[in-house]
Amino acid sequence: MSLFRNRGFTSLQRQSTMGGQTFFVENGERWYHARKSIMHAFSSHHIRRMRNVTLEKVEKFMKKLDTNLSKSFDVGKEMINLTLEVICDAAFEYKMSESEQEKFLTELEIVLKENRNSHIPLRLRLGRFIPSVRRARLGSRRLYALGEKILATYRTIENPIKDTVMDRIVNNPNYSDDKERINDMLVLLLAGHDTTAYSLAWILKELAKHRQEQAKLRSELLNTSVEERYNLKALQNVIKEGLRLNPVAALGGIRTSSKDIILEATDKHPHTMIPKGSMIFFSLMSVLHNPLYFENPDDFIPSRWENPCDDAVTAYLPFLTGPRNCVGQSLAYAEIRTVLSNLCSNYEFKIEDEGTNTFFLTYKPRNCLLVATRITSTP
Repeated sequence: MSLFRNRGFTSLQRQSTMGGQTFFVENGERWYHARKSIMHAFSSHHIRRMRNVTLEKVEKFMKKLDTNLSKSFDVGKEMINLTLEVICDAAFEYKMSESEQEKFLTELEIVLKENRNSHIPLRLRLGRFIPSVRRARLGSRRLYALGEKILATYRTIENPIKDTVMDRIVNNPNYSDDKERINDMLVLLLAGHDTTAYSLAWILKELAKHRQEQAKLRSELLNTSVEERYNLKALQNVIKEGLRLNPVAALGGIRTSSKDIILEATDKHPHTMIPKGSMIFFSLMSVLHNPLYFENPDDFIPSRWENPCDDAVTAYLPFLTGPRNCVGQSLAYAEIRTVLSNLCSNYEFKIEDEGTNTFFLTYKPRNCLLVATRITSTP
């Protein structure tokens, strides 16, 4: 039996960023039926289909790079646009226009920033007198309207793909109404693009900073057939190290102990007992930078994953674990592998401006500018 029970995002007070309840913050039957249904959309068959969608989108991005090779680009923003296109197409069978993308990202940021203040007493009750609350409520309505449009558009498709995320939501009879469906759609749209985008941005930034590691990866990719690159060990090591060094979900999660937990005394900490029912805060940034598990934890060293110790393997939980782990992690891995294998085999990346590191909902590089150069010869 697991030592921990999973908790929802209690800081959001069981209210989604879109203004309604979603399975992310629910417990019991509401959470169970939605997650169980959606999990079918991430089977190996659908992951292969989603990889093809990702490949189509990354080729489109590469054409954009080729027309602006002398110009720097904001790696965070570009990866956000790329992954948002992927999740809309692959999961929802919806082609989001550039104006819709811009509106979605703008309104989402406004709503999420106001959500940070939801714990302040009387703020919601007196919200009509507070400009930022009124603006966030307008943003929620606009996001919901976009969700309604995505749902209505899907229902006009004559032969939709079976068992996509959208298909599982639309045809799940356990939803009480379309409002519940739309709330889950929107939160999946948020979770499905943000974390993957910034994971990609961090890895590309680290490779641009560590040119020798970038060159080693490129050499391995170019000496491997296109069909085999996706499963290349060197690529997997770079991804694992990128996710370890800069975990996007840096704060981790909250769990409740299902039994008393005894931590025996060591030279690092005294004998400790964590009582059953305790809320335990699990910080990914702390665990993944712990020198007890990782030598030189603040350095980018992909080779550490060639022969990792058992403690390092156990500590590596970028998508958390248990029933409330990331439901879409298989898609995230597929996207990251597909994007990196194509970009790093065709371009060399240099840093023009490292920008700053920020944390808001997720840990991300802000205003990080890279310059891409086309590779013209093989090693």
